[in-house]
Amino acid sequence: MIVTSFRGRKVPLYVKNKSQLIAWALLVAKKMGKPISNAEFAFNLRCLRYGGIIHSLRQQGWNITTLRGKKRGEFYFECTYVPSYKTAKQGYAVIIEKG
Repeated sequence: MIVTSFRGRKVPLYVKNKSQLIAWALLVAKKMGKPISNAEFAFNLRCLRYGGIIHSLRQQGWNITTLRGKKRGEFYFECTYVPSYKTAKQGYAVIIEKG
């Protein structure tokens, strides 16, 4: 099940699955200038398998930096580069273009 909002922004209708949701959330966080924590992935986005999706995005050219938090087991993920929507894998192109 896809959540309806993240950080006060409504999730757009073109987001159809968890992979697209995470890509969209990373773009939202990039625009806000605040990285996403592992707790936000789990509790706010309801996605526990975010690690595999982040790995796939990295293989597709997304530059996602992992930052260690102050507490034990706390990590933050910051997207610093997104490939062009023209070269993006189908399904992510609309996310990048409309972001």
